[in-house]
Amino acid sequence: MALSEIEQEAIVLNAVIGMVDDMVNHAIFCPLGENRQNTNLLPQTSQTLRQFGTLLRDFLSPVTGKGKGGLPFGLPKPENGPRTTDHTTLYYLRRVCEKPLLGRDIHQMACIVDDFSEWLESYATVDGVWLGNIDVEVDLRIKRIDFIRMSGDIGKHNFLRLGGQANKLRTILAENGVTIDESDAYLALPDCWDWFHTHLLAYHASNIAEFLNNIRYAIRLYIDPIARAGYRPTRMVDGLQLYTFERPQEFTDKFAWAQYFSLMQSTLEKPNFPPFSVSQSFKSQF
Repeated sequence: MALSEIEQEAIVLNAVIGMVDDMVNHAIFCPLGENRQNTNLLPQTSQTLRQFGTLLRDFLSPVTGKGKGGLPFGLPKPENGPRTTDHTTLYYLRRVCEKPLLGRDIHQMACIVDDFSEWLESYATVDGVWLGNIDVEVDLRIKRIDFIRMSGDIGKHNFLRLGGQANKLRTILAENGVTIDESDAYLALPDCWDWFHTHLLAYHASNIAEFLNNIRYAIRLYIDPIARAGYRPTRMVDGLQLYTFERPQEFTDKFAWAQYFSLMQSTLEKPNFPPFSVSQSFKSQF
């Protein structure tokens, strides 16, 4: 299925809205209350934090196709560059920001996507990481996106499907001056879960949720003028106003049109959380 670039844009934006709504909601996080500034977003339970980590891992994973048939919807494959975030959903948001087709006011979304990408690509320093199963203590320097991905995978899979993360751990430890073999890497994974999920992700969850929520609102700001211009009331049924949206002529594929319609419809819905900012005390470490 090879679609036009504007159809691809609608599919990407609607997919991102769906993913953010799945991650930043009241089933996973506690309500904010009246405070919107210098606040903290708390997970409902340890299990909802684990669910957040799993969904976040999917958001920060590459888009994949089946076999050698290419990526879905004709999306381009990222080039093998130095940025890890090029192999995540953020890459396709960056493409929209570089060449917006549906609307014009892309500045806010571009700034937020760049800020989140830069934060993920930056390194955290964690002193005294104790991997008790292999008797190793290290002052660990690790990319934030790496500990997020590792914690998400460890929380989702058992060790039979964690070969990639075991190898990744060996690479990270080698960069920190510690050499371990493959068996030690598997033994250390439960300790990694404790450090990467229970400590680091738990600390940064509200900060990450702020980034995601801001992306949600930036997409809304970008598409709202198009939705308003294309909104078409149809008829009233039992006191409810039915409506549609004008279908742009570029949308010839049925699935792409359905995603465009859902994207426009999202401007009529209230997001799960209002805009909020997290206190610097939950951003300054790691």
